[in-house]
Amino acid sequence: MIEGLANAIGAAYRPPELNTGHLLMITPQNAILPTQWQNLNPQLSISPASGQLAVIDEIGSGEGGFDGGALSERFWDEGYFLIEDVLPTAELARLRSGIETLVANGLPPAMIYLYDEAWHVFQCLRPLLSHFLGDRIALLPHFWAWHVNPADGGRGWPPHRDYQGESAIGDDMLISLSLWVPLSHATPYNGCMYVLPRSFEKCYVSEVAKPEDVALQDVRALPAGPGAVMGWRQDLYHWGSRASKHATEPRISLSLEFQNAAFDPMAEELLSLEHPPVFEKRLALIASQFEKYRHMQDIDAKTVQWAATVLELCSGNRGD
Repeated sequence: MIEGLANAIGAAYRPPELNTGHLLMITPQNAILPTQWQNLNPQLSISPASGQLAVIDEIGSGEGGFDGGALSERFWDEGYFLIEDVLPTAELARLRSGIETLVANGLPPAMIYLYDEAWHVFQCLRPLLSHFLGDRIALLPHFWAWHVNPADGGRGWPPHRDYQGESAIGDDMLISLSLWVPLSHATPYNGCMYVLPRSFEKCYVSEVAKPEDVALQDVRALPAGPGAVMGWRQDLYHWGSRASKHATEPRISLSLEFQNAAFDPMAEELLSLEHPPVFEKRLALIASQFEKYRHMQDIDAKTVQWAATVLELCSGNRGD
């Protein structure tokens, strides 16, 4: 959902603030130590560099999984799908707790990708990814995590498309796909996802370039809860809303992007779904996201500097 975001975002949409405080809990020098993160979230795991992630159960088609035919019909018509109750809620609850701990300690939610479980969630979805992208699946190095807090006027990302280039060939071959996973209940009250279905946009005189081009009655809210997964074409126009101060919980969620590896790489470096990066690589990848998404989310200067210092330390450790 993340790279190649729309260039024209209406002036009425100010980027949401990321309340990361002063990052006092873990300094850049300590951030490169896995034990610091393991101690912070002992319910989550960080595999050693020489180890492999634990074997996980994949969702399948049919009962308890997904109906590929119905899913494809909606996807190619409207540009997205939403499947309820397919992911392991116990693991999602541990990840939610992990993000809440990060935020409580002034750390960005995206640091959750240091932990194995954040990658496990998407590994479970291999059959779903294969259904749309074929057997050759690559992870794009574009990911984020959100903690949209109703107490401080939290908002999701403003209207955008994840990729401005070609993400599909016709209406039967997909090049890239975004997946979004809620860890809490995402509702219209705390900032759930909204989309402009492609079936509606196709009827417009011209493609939507800015929020005011959207006919409000065409907008669709997509509430979802833990266990669900949402996916969309990377050219789908979508956004997260602002949370009401009356909402009873924050909207906490994860996203990752994928491509059919039979096509030319859409990023300088593609990652493996079966063998996610080891700790040092994860840390460097996460640290590189903050400057990249600063135009979508108001990330304070201290956080950006912290991430830049971490990235420098990671490069030094690799001998770059």
